[in-house]
Amino acid sequence: MKKVLVFDGIAQVAIDYLKSNHIEVISNQQKNDDDFLANQDLNGMILMMHPVDKHILSQLPDLKIVARYGVGYDNVNLEDASQQHVIVTNTPGANATAVAETALMHMLMSGRLFYQERQSITDETDAPAKGQEVSHKKIGIIGFGAIGQKIDELLTGFNVEVLAYARHSKSVKNGRMATLEEIYSQSDFIVLALPATSDTQNMIDAEVFKKMKNTAVLVNIARGAIVDENALFNALKSGEIAGAGLDVVTNEPISDNNALLGLSNTFITPHIAAKSREAFDAVGLAAAKEVVRVLNNEAPLNQVNA
Repeated sequence: MKKVLVFDGIAQVAIDYLKSNHIEVISNQQKNDDDFLANQDLNGMILMMHPVDKHILSQLPDLKIVARYGVGYDNVNLEDASQQHVIVTNTPGANATAVAETALMHMLMSGRLFYQERQSITDETDAPAKGQEVSHKKIGIIGFGAIGQKIDELLTGFNVEVLAYARHSKSVKNGRMATLEEIYSQSDFIVLALPATSDTQNMIDAEVFKKMKNTAVLVNIARGAIVDENALFNALKSGEIAGAGLDVVTNEPISDNNALLGLSNTFITPHIAAKSREAFDAVGLAAAKEVVRVLNNEAPLNQVNA
């Protein structure tokens, strides 16, 4: 019987699907390397956030697949996986609605300063200055895969103009494809919805903030590594941009002494964009199906390494 490692708390639908395909399911916290090496005859794993590289992969000779529980795969060393002949997959689209809804929430919270208004009730602070509406604004979306396109769709009722950027031209429901320079200089809200790679690390840096409107709001529901966090802090502190809504930061879980938490024009959530019941189940089932495909010598739908 094939063996697959999952993490404690994984969606039950994923466990049921694996077992229905005659797979032995092993579950642990996936907190440290030892959790991955406790069963060295693993054939597959469904991975949450723990880093996986050659140190782990080289000690699992029967491993065929690492299925990421989500879209991002920056915690897996793809080159190491390919060298060890391990397929790496992700689940694009499965959590798109949940993440897109979170992006809209951050636009509203950080644009209208709702959190600061709420805090003024109990913290004996002055109410903040008036915020800005999302409606009738230019919305830049950098990264126009399943999540970016879902954000575009959900923005329909706001009568916005979407400026979308992706490597390949796509249909934009509420606007058009645009260059990065157009997005930086023209957008009232900029939403990051692209993966963290060596090409995108710190792509939003001090030079980019200089190009943005001082009324602009940055929303990041992608990965913290895409933004130069020191440059972001300085831009927010100085008023170079108006605000930020962040579901991700560079080092997670976010520390309670992260300087961004002290800024009144920043709204932060602890990487919860995909944490809806519906998305959790959909991602789990999608990951489990990829595992079964590979262990049955079928091609996966969403392989991310060569």
